[in-house]
Amino acid sequence: MAAAEDPRLAVGAYALHALPPAEEAAFEEHLAGCDGCAGEVAALEATAACLAEAEAVIPPAALRRQVLDRIATTDQEHLRDEAPALGRAALK
Repeated sequence: MAAAEDPRLAVGAYALHALPPAEEAAFEEHLAGCDGCAGEVAALEATAACLAEAEAVIPPAALRRQVLDRIATTDQEHLRDEAPALGRAALK
């Protein structure tokens, strides 16, 4: 279903300023009368703002080693059952 058929599908793209001008205008018309979408847009914009303020930090060597050791000893078999059919060959 396209955003033209269901305006709610455009919420994420609108919040990230990723809609073409015509779609943005159409969504803004919908937004004026839809409190649900307006709330979702506000929440997504707040989340995007928080993510924009994040910074990469190099972890302490001991923590990095601990995480990598844990990954190496964690069973990953369940992922094979959940992988899409096309991606299963890559996991085997």
